[in-house]
Amino acid sequence: MSLKTIHRIFFGFGGEEDIYQEYFQNWQEKLSDYGYTFQCWDATNLPLDLNPYVQAMTQLGDGVFLSDYFRWWVLKVYGGVYLDGDIEIIDGKKLDKLVEELEATSEYDAFIGTEYNEKGGYTSHSMGAKKGSKFCAFMCGIYENLGKLYLARKELLIGPKITALYFLDNGSFVDSKGYVYGMSEPIVSAGVKIYPKDYFSPITCGKTPILEDLTDRSVLAHHYGNSWWEKDSYFFTQKLAMQKRRKMINDYLQEQKSLKFRLKMGVKNLFIKLLFPIGSKRRLLAKQIAQKIIHLAIK
Repeated sequence: MSLKTIHRIFFGFGGEEDIYQEYFQNWQEKLSDYGYTFQCWDATNLPLDLNPYVQAMTQLGDGVFLSDYFRWWVLKVYGGVYLDGDIEIIDGKKLDKLVEELEATSEYDAFIGTEYNEKGGYTSHSMGAKKGSKFCAFMCGIYENLGKLYLARKELLIGPKITALYFLDNGSFVDSKGYVYGMSEPIVSAGVKIYPKDYFSPITCGKTPILEDLTDRSVLAHHYGNSWWEKDSYFFTQKLAMQKRRKMINDYLQEQKSLKFRLKMGVKNLFIKLLFPIGSKRRLLAKQIAQKIIHLAIK
């Protein structure tokens, strides 16, 4: 397959509905002028007996964590670009440029983005790779050698976290446990090009996602469908909201123009500035508490 292939995975076990068709239509519209093909994968065309992890996830009917493996597998075997179903393409021309740069270079064989400016986290929701990528092969190997650890998948196997293991294994970002912080420009490490947050994740994850990093470099936007979160978990409210309405970047931009939004954000920013000044111990403590709450919610 050409690198100008967009891979999409959806299993729909138990009659689950594919609610992200608006975004898939967006892909087709944004890339219509650039010669892309779209490869849709599901239980009919993926090898569901490939290894013990795949067999276990298939038996459990866990399409979310099954796709966590197969996104790396399809890139390793075929090459191209993988996108989660809840991704919106902001600028097809910019995405095409990143893919053409990947195809032309010998400096790296894959690219990925980051989800946070200050605490790292990689975009397992969107990445590109050449066929046979060392990076993708490593990620497949993690899943293929888990043994019974798959039973703790919702605590241990969160894609943005385990991606950091690749960089640790290759001696990159050791002091920050495989994460890269505070990026302002793309960098290449261990054969992977890493893009700053605004490229693939201008929306910040939260109980209510916020559009805060949209720039003229933004290529994609992840809308955080949170399909794997269970009832009463931290992000379940956003999961329900996504089921009712699929927002696009333009919806966020329209909301930001409203008086209600401006008043709300003005009060919020003033509150944070006064009580949690940048660089203060209180601000650091608040961040640590928030991270612990999210960790507990995952459990």
